[in-house]
Amino acid sequence: MCKLEFTINQSDHQARTGLLQVNGRQIETPALAASGDELAKLSPIQLNQAGVSVVKTSGLKRWLKYDSMTEKLGDLHRFFQWDGLLLVDLETEEAYHLAKPRGKKHDGVRFHDPATRQLKFWQPETALQVQEALGADIFQSFDQATDYYAPVDDLKAGVKQTSDWLSVVKPQKGQSLGSIGGGGLKDLRTASIKAVDEAELSGYRLSGIPNNLDDQEFSRIINEITPKLEEEKLRYLPAALSFDQMIEAILAGVDLIDSNLAAKKAANGIALVNQGATVLHLDRQHFSFDSEVLDRQCACATCRAGYSRALLHSLITNHSFYGEQLLLQHNLFTLNKLMSSLRQAIKYHQTKKFVQELLQNQ
Repeated sequence: MCKLEFTINQSDHQARTGLLQVNGRQIETPALAASGDELAKLSPIQLNQAGVSVVKTSGLKRWLKYDSMTEKLGDLHRFFQWDGLLLVDLETEEAYHLAKPRGKKHDGVRFHDPATRQLKFWQPETALQVQEALGADIFQSFDQATDYYAPVDDLKAGVKQTSDWLSVVKPQKGQSLGSIGGGGLKDLRTASIKAVDEAELSGYRLSGIPNNLDDQEFSRIINEITPKLEEEKLRYLPAALSFDQMIEAILAGVDLIDSNLAAKKAANGIALVNQGATVLHLDRQHFSFDSEVLDRQCACATCRAGYSRALLHSLITNHSFYGEQLLLQHNLFTLNKLMSSLRQAIKYHQTKKFVQELLQNQ
C-alpha cells in the first residue's frame, strides 16, 4: 500500500484547494465522492465523462451478501474496471440502528441481518479487512454510531469507544482517516480530534453529522470543528448533504464530501442546472413539449447529444431506467463542474463572490 499524500495548494479564508495522491491515483480537492451507488448505474467510461474521480460503495452490505466471508470479496477496481479512487462505507450507523441495546459491545456491534435474520458481528478488525479486500484507497476507522442529540453520557461513551478503536487502523496509519464523534458538543468533538492527532493518522473523518441536520446547526458545528483540525491533513465529511450544506462545508475547509445528490435527484426525475443551484422537475407536464436541452451551457454527454427536456420527461414519466441514467450523467457532470469552478474561485481569492452569485440562482 502507498502512503496517502495530501498537499494544500491555495486557500481563501477557510476554503482551500489541494492535491490528494494515493496508490498511484490523484484528485484535486475540494471534491465530491459519488455515494449514490453510481458503480451499479453507469459504466466507468460514463463516470469519467461526468467528471467523477471518487466513488463510495457499501462495505457492510457486501460483507453480508457474501455471508460474512471476506475472502470472497474482490478488489472493486478490477471488478468494475474503475481507475478512480474508491472509498468503502462501513455503515456503522446502519449496524447500530439494527442492533438491540445488548448488541452494542466494546469490541463491535451485534445485529440480525434483515435479509436472513442471522446474527452478525460487525467489528473494527473485520471492517478493516473488508476495506482491504474491496481495494479501498483510503481506510476509515470504525466508530460507535451515536445519535447527534443523544444524552451527554452516551456521547462521551461513544467518543471514548471510537477513540479506543483508532488502534485497529494504526498499522495503516499512513493511509487512514480517524473518525471524530461527539454529536453537537464542542468539548467532545475537541477530545475526539485530539485522539486522532495522537494516533498520527493521515486525516479526519467527520462522522456523526446526520443528513437531516438543519442549516443553522450544520453551519455551527462544521465551523466549530474545522479550525481545530491540523491544517495539512485531509478532511473528509461522510454525509450526504443538501446543496447549501455542501457549499458551507467547502467554505469551512472540508476537502472531500460524500454526495448522493446527483443520484437522488435523478431517481426522482430532477435535473440540476445553473451549476446545481436550480432544479428542474422533469415529471411536470409543461416539459412535455419543451425542445430545449437541460442546460445550454452544459457540456455533459446528455446535453451534447441533444436530448430534449420533452424526451426526458417522456422517459421519466414512463419510469425508464434509461431516463434516470441520462439525468444521472448530467447531474454528476453539473456538480463536478461546480467543484472545478469552486477550485478556480479559491485559487483567485474570489470564493465569497462566486458563492454569492451562485446562490442567487436558487
